[in-house]
Amino acid sequence: MSDTSRTPSLTRRALKTTVTFLSTSMTAALAVGLVVAGSSLIADRAESVGLPDVAPPVTVTAKVLTREPGYNVIRSFVGQLEAAQQADLAFEAGGTLDEVLVEEGARVAQGEVLARMDTRVLTTERKAMQAVRAALEAQLELAELTKSRQETLERQGFAATQRFDEARLTVIELTARIDETDARIAQIDVRLDKSIIRAPFDGRIGARMADLGQTLSAGTPVMSLLEDAVPRLRVGLPADMALDLQVGGAAEARFGTVRYAATLVHVRPDLDPRTRTRNAVFELTLEDGQTAPAFGQSGQITLTQSVQDAGAWVPLQALREGVNGSWTILTVDGENRAALEAVELLHANDARAFVRGSFDDQTQVIAAGPHRVVPGQAVETQE
Repeated sequence: MSDTSRTPSLTRRALKTTVTFLSTSMTAALAVGLVVAGSSLIADRAESVGLPDVAPPVTVTAKVLTREPGYNVIRSFVGQLEAAQQADLAFEAGGTLDEVLVEEGARVAQGEVLARMDTRVLTTERKAMQAVRAALEAQLELAELTKSRQETLERQGFAATQRFDEARLTVIELTARIDETDARIAQIDVRLDKSIIRAPFDGRIGARMADLGQTLSAGTPVMSLLEDAVPRLRVGLPADMALDLQVGGAAEARFGTVRYAATLVHVRPDLDPRTRTRNAVFELTLEDGQTAPAFGQSGQITLTQSVQDAGAWVPLQALREGVNGSWTILTVDGENRAALEAVELLHANDARAFVRGSFDDQTQVIAAGPHRVVPGQAVETQE
C-alpha cells in the first residue's frame, strides 16, 4: 500500500482519539463542578441550621464521704439461760425421808427448812448421852468433896498423901469423861442438824427426786434449787472476739421479742473442746415489770465488735459491680464530672457498706442511680 493511502486512515484515528479525550475531560470537569456545587449547598444548609445545644448536666444525689479509722459490726450469738447458782440438795447421812416442806416451783429464802429425815434414833442416842453426863456430874461432885476432905486430913497429918492423890486424879478423870460426853452430844447435834435440808440461797425449787418414807443413802438428791434473782445467759464466742470483751461491759439479750439489758460477768480462759469457742456469761438486768425467761431457754446476745480498718460508709445504691467480682463507685471531681473509682468492700449491712479505696476525705459520691451516669459525664449534685 502506498503512503498516500495510509494518510487518511491515520488522520481519522487521531481525530477519534482527540474527540474521546475532549469528551472525557468535559465529563470530569462536569463531575467536579457538581461535587463543588453539592458541597457548597450542604455547607450553606449546615450554616443555616446551626450547632446543636450542649446536653445539660444530669442532676444526681450526692453524699460526702468521711474517712473513718474503722467500723463497728453488730453480731449475735445464741446461748442458753441458766441460774447463777444451782444445787442438788441431799442429806449427808443415810436414812428415811420423813418430811418435805416445799413443792416444785416454790420460792424459798436462804436458811428455810425444806426437808427432814427421821431422827428418832439420833434423838434417843442424845438422851442416853445426856443421862451418862448427868451420872458423871454426880460422880464428879462426890469426887470433889472427897478430894476436899482428903486435902484437909492430909494437912493435919491424919491421911496418907496417896489417898489425896487418888481423890485429886479421880476429879480429873471425871472431868475428862464429862468433856468426852459433851463432845459426843455435840456430834449427835451435828448429825441432827444435817438431818435437815435448808436452802443455801434464795431461789426456787426445781425438780423433786425423792418421796416421803423413801430410804436414802448418803448424798442421794432430794430436790434441786435454782437461784432466780440474777439469771445468766451463757454463750460461746469466737476466741478473737472474746479477747476484746471487758468484764462489766454492756450488751443486749433477746428472748423472742423481749429484750433485756445484760452485763458481762466473766469469760472462761479455756476453749470448749466441742465448739472451739470461749464461754462467756452475761447477767440479765430485769427492769420493772419484766420477768425472767425459763431456765434452759435459748436466747441471743448482741455485741458490737470494733474493726480497725480505715475506710468510709457509702449507701448500697452507690455500689456498682465491676469486673472479676470487684466493686466501683462514681465520684464527682472538681469539674463536676462523674469519675469512676474502684473500691474494696469491707463490710455491709442492710442500708450501707463500708469500703476502702484511694478516694480523698470529703469526696462526693453519687449515692443513688449511678447507672444513669457514665464516667466523664457532667453532673449537678444535690444533697
